[in-house]
Amino acid sequence: MVTTIDGMAKGKSGMIVDVGGGWGVVRRLESMGLRAGKVVVKVSSQFMAGPVTVIVDGRQVAMGRGIASKVRVEVST
Repeated sequence: MVTTIDGMAKGKSGMIVDVGGGWGVVRRLESMGLRAGKVVVKVSSQFMAGPVTVIVDGRQVAMGRGIASKVRVEVST
C-alpha cells in the first residue's frame, strides 16, 4: 500500500518510493537522509498539528506535516 509519511500509522515501516515537491523540498529531505529507496519507521505525530517523527538510518528525524505529505512510502504489511 502506497501512502505518505503523514498518512502512515505509528510504528509502521516502509520504503520511500518518491519525493514530491520542488527542488528546495527535495534537497532539504535529502539532507535529512530521506530519499527514494530508504526505509523509514514512523515514531510519532501530533493530532492536527506538530511535527512528524521518523527513524531513518538509525537516526530520528522530525519534519512538518507539509513536508511529510510530500514523501510517498510503500508501507510494509
